[in-house]
Amino acid sequence: MDLDQLLEIRNDVAFAIKQVSERQTKQLGVGARVKVDHRKTPGTWVISKINRKTVVCEQDGRRIKCSMNMLAAA
Repeated sequence: MDLDQLLEIRNDVAFAIKQVSERQTKQLGVGARVKVDHRKTPGTWVISKINRKTVVCEQDGRRIKCSMNMLAAA
C-alpha cells in the first residue's frame, strides 16, 4: 500500500465514524435513557443537555459530560 491509499482509508474511516455519531445524535434526545461506556459510570443515565459534540447526563443528582461516541441506548 502506498501513502495515497492509506490516506484514503483514513478519510473513509473518519467519515464512517462521523456518520454513526450523527445517526446517534438524531436517535437520542433530551430525556432519553442511555448507558455510558466508561468503567466509572455504571447504570443508566438520563440526557439533560445536548451540545454540538458532547452530552450532559444526570443520575441521582450526579452530572457527567461525555462524548456522543461513548453513549449507547439503554
